Amino acid sequence: MHTKQTQALWELQRQGLPDIAESAARHWSEGRRYEPDEALHIPRSLETLIEQCNWEIERVSAPA
Repeated sequence: MHTKQTQALWELQRQGLPDIAESAARHWSEGRRYEPDEALHIPRSLETLIEQCNWEIERVSAPA
């Protein structure tokens, strides 16, 4: 797991969102983007961190 992913998961847990953290971890471990439900009220800083993690996943998963 990448540093940003670990940070995002820790922040999600800290914010009291363990189900979202688990779902995000599952997606990232499978090499897929995680897109949180828009109905969830996730702080903007966390949304940015999730996007950075998704970008990392896309870079690693992209064909060379």
